[in-house]
Amino acid sequence: MSSPDSTLPLPPERLAVLDRLPKGVEFTFVKLILSAVPPFTRTHLWTDRESHDPLRARFRTQTYEQLDRALDKVAAALPRLPQERQPAARQRLDDLRFEWASQVMGEVAGLPRLPGAKVVDTRSVDPARQGTPLMLTGLDGPGMAIDVWRLTDKRPVLVERWPLPAMLMSWREGDPVPWIGRDTIAAVYTAIVRTHFSEVLGLRVGHRWRTEREPAGWPVLTRYAIPKLFDYLHPSYRVRGYTHGRLEAGPGHFPAALRQDIVDLVKLECPHLAASLTLNRVTAIIQRHVRTADPKRPMGFAMFGLRLTTPPQGEGKRPRK
Repeated sequence: MSSPDSTLPLPPERLAVLDRLPKGVEFTFVKLILSAVPPFTRTHLWTDRESHDPLRARFRTQTYEQLDRALDKVAAALPRLPQERQPAARQRLDDLRFEWASQVMGEVAGLPRLPGAKVVDTRSVDPARQGTPLMLTGLDGPGMAIDVWRLTDKRPVLVERWPLPAMLMSWREGDPVPWIGRDTIAAVYTAIVRTHFSEVLGLRVGHRWRTEREPAGWPVLTRYAIPKLFDYLHPSYRVRGYTHGRLEAGPGHFPAALRQDIVDLVKLECPHLAASLTLNRVTAIIQRHVRTADPKRPMGFAMFGLRLTTPPQGEGKRPRK
């Protein structure tokens, strides 16, 4: 098992968790599942009760619409600040506006995709590096195309397109890299949400991922990350049958090793949310998931559109009990 930086060894606690995963489990897919968990920089905005920055504090208590108005007021007042204070104030504002745009677009992505609904498609465009785009973009060179589509019973209909041409990073040595400022992207997303997705503006900031409970009980873990980890990992673990008074043993659902590995993987990759995550809590989340989930849902590699041959028993690692 190699480190993300191949010149450095993995820390012992990380190596211990990864080494005991059953043969056939790809840590890349574990990382992919857990990449949907918001990073500490975002969750801290939702939980920080000691911040003296009134704008940052609004991420914890207000709706997207209230925070949007507050950001606009700060932007309008910025030119009146002393000249020497404006660069730092502009950077702070741009950072928070981009964070607002990223979160509200996450809410848009979670809306039901039914006929009549709108969706946003963001594409990177760079003909020299990526080849000629298959769809029109409105760009002659590198940049980003942000499209709004309306879904129908047949083919989606283009509502509007925002072609954002890239500039080259002149401050980089060697081959310049195309780049689009975060403030430009945030401004476009803000306009799109105000125009087409006003229904999400009334939601509390972070609505899709969190509640007032402690982070270990947030929906991003209880309804997404842990159920997805269970579905991916479960086929690789040996399940012990149980009777519960039956004449014959029935299939077990929750191998102890699987539950412990889920606890350790979440704590390893998402320590900012998992401080109070316990084996009992993970067991309860899995039980609820199994009761309500489609019994024919894809499991294991099939979740990612892959169907690999299961290695014969006795080769390499064995399924965990």
